[in-house]
Amino acid sequence: MRDAGFVGVGAVLGWLASKAWSDPGCQLGLVVFLIATAVMALGCLLAVVGHGRDPGAGDPDDDDKRDHS
Repeated sequence: MRDAGFVGVGAVLGWLASKAWSDPGCQLGLVVFLIATAVMALGCLLAVVGHGRDPGAGDPDDDDKRDHS
């Protein structure tokens, strides 16, 4: 059922984008919206992936004696 919701939302957003793209006044707004959304999604992704990571931390296996024998 959830997949059907995603398909429905995608169809509605695609229809709205096609209507907005056919209007020259809305093209700039649509492009700005899509770029801003992509930048925010990338920022959120980088914040989640990099959260709690110590930039000075070395390899956790450096002191493992099993690797050196």
